[in-house]
Amino acid sequence: MKIYRNQYKTSESLRRIQEKRIRFLVDFAYHNSPVYHRKLRDAGITPQDIMNVEDMQKIPLITKEEIKSVFPHGIVTPGFSQDNCTVKTTSGTSGSVITILYDREAQSHFSAISYRDHLAQGLRPWHKFFILYHDPAQLKKSSRTILQRVKGVSGTLPEEELVKEARDFQPDFMGGHPSAYVAMATVVKNRGIEDLNPQAVLLGGEVAYPSYRTYIEKVFRCRTLNKYGAYEAYSIAWECQHHEMHINADSVLVEFLKEGEPVAPGERGEIVITNLWNKAMPFIRYRMGDVGIPSEESCSCGRGLPLMKDLEGRADDFIVLPSGRAVPPTRLIPPFFLSPHVGEFKIIQERKSCIRIQLVPRGTLPEKEEKALLQELRNVFQEPVEIEVEKVERIRQKGRGKFKAVISKAGMSLF
Repeated sequence: MKIYRNQYKTSESLRRIQEKRIRFLVDFAYHNSPVYHRKLRDAGITPQDIMNVEDMQKIPLITKEEIKSVFPHGIVTPGFSQDNCTVKTTSGTSGSVITILYDREAQSHFSAISYRDHLAQGLRPWHKFFILYHDPAQLKKSSRTILQRVKGVSGTLPEEELVKEARDFQPDFMGGHPSAYVAMATVVKNRGIEDLNPQAVLLGGEVAYPSYRTYIEKVFRCRTLNKYGAYEAYSIAWECQHHEMHINADSVLVEFLKEGEPVAPGERGEIVITNLWNKAMPFIRYRMGDVGIPSEESCSCGRGLPLMKDLEGRADDFIVLPSGRAVPPTRLIPPFFLSPHVGEFKIIQERKSCIRIQLVPRGTLPEKEEKALLQELRNVFQEPVEIEVEKVERIRQKGRGKFKAVISKAGMSLF
């Protein structure tokens, strides 16, 4: 009940909760985690220097590559191991996979947080929940549920099979990656299926682009609600029924930075998180590689949890043009997604002035339509960029079933 009540506390009360956890965590990591002891020592910092949220900016950032390079002995605290912890493995869409250990107290806390999120989104224990898993361990766990109200299905199955599983189950709620539900929605639409009408589709694991959400809502005739999470901190933020994204401030400290400094509300920033509960493997000022926008608005739902705008994408989802202007994926996706002649697509920035588009045509792609699509891109870029089109039979996914519609390989800095 305490965790449930936290969401309705004032911002001042939530800040006190955060700062109490920060002081404990930094002291614990300093004395027990070699990598954090070294980072703080090298920065000339002791735990006594970190008393509040603002003081956290004194601590150097840490990356996935750093954590991977010192795992396990440099990051897993003594007394914890895979034998007495919950073990998670990141999906590796960025090409770098890490193993994460959660102590029992932290695992219990984040399970309660996830339950709180679902309650706020309208899900109740008696509802039937159809969820797509891309983690085999999660799929195995869901098969052991006592109430049999949760049906976990591998999200890697063909979309026709997923639709069949969902129709057989007749869920009240569905959840999983947006790209998987776009594929399922296409099957439902093309076959004229009308008996799959959940109350909502709870999206997570990927960026839920507005065009994806609109399509899913139209086909399934229901609302969609978003969630931003990662194994590094479990549930980071979630969308309430008033369509605001609430940050779980009693579990995670979220910073939005540009060139190492906090951005103003409404400005785009790199997301940096501190997991406030995990002692087995601390994540302190960890660079998520994601891009988001903080908000100082309040929500009409009455919760005091701070808000953020919808996740804009990963830093490498942005096309950074030769001029330095950054174009978010939300500007690039709609023309291709909405085209009746395009089945699948991927937009790849090979070099700073070269874009390659992989297309899986739906039937025949008329030359006039192709030219129109390219012109829409040029209208967005508004500067000279070479655009190449590659027609393929299939576009392969990377990582655990996650799909990235836009990716930059140009190595240009967004922040």
